[in-house]
Amino acid sequence: MMAETHTKSEVSTTTVTTTPTYAAPQKSSGISLCLQYFKTGPGIVKLVELFLGILCMACAAPAWTRGTHWFLFVVVTAFVSTSIWCFIYLLNLKSAINLPIDWLLTEHILTALFAVLYIIASIVQLISTVTKPRPPTRLKPFYVLSGVFGVFNMIAYAIGSFYLYRDWKDSHPHSSFSGSVLKRNP
Repeated sequence: MMAETHTKSEVSTTTVTTTPTYAAPQKSSGISLCLQYFKTGPGIVKLVELFLGILCMACAAPAWTRGTHWFLFVVVTAFVSTSIWCFIYLLNLKSAINLPIDWLLTEHILTALFAVLYIIASIVQLISTVTKPRPPTRLKPFYVLSGVFGVFNMIAYAIGSFYLYRDWKDSHPHSSFSGSVLKRNP
């Protein structure tokens, strides 16, 4: 009449692996159309960067002050660079071109640089619009709006830079500086 109780302890093991936000398609021998990138977070951020860049260019043209000239230089340079990166992802050129380039690190550095340049250019644009009497009064609201769009685009570039840094760290689990380069020679 003894009740038998059996206790089974099961040990479950779970393995957590991290994958990059965007996994590139398999290596191919040529150029192929790849629209899957623009359905991911980094791809959507790139499209937002391009859209905000168009708004910045439309609101800041024509340039009447030196600050607006600088602002348009930064906006157009970032727009062209982002457009080139979009074509690289769209045509899957990263796997088609065999160059010894760390694509993620290069894109991360450029995106972070544009985030810094955008905040500087936006501040210069806003200050030059408010303090200088040079731009016509009909253009001042558009110049202020372009500075505000520039701040939003800086935020978009910062988010894109974060995505790229995270993907680069996921694809490089060990530090790239932990080699024989740092060892002292006798």
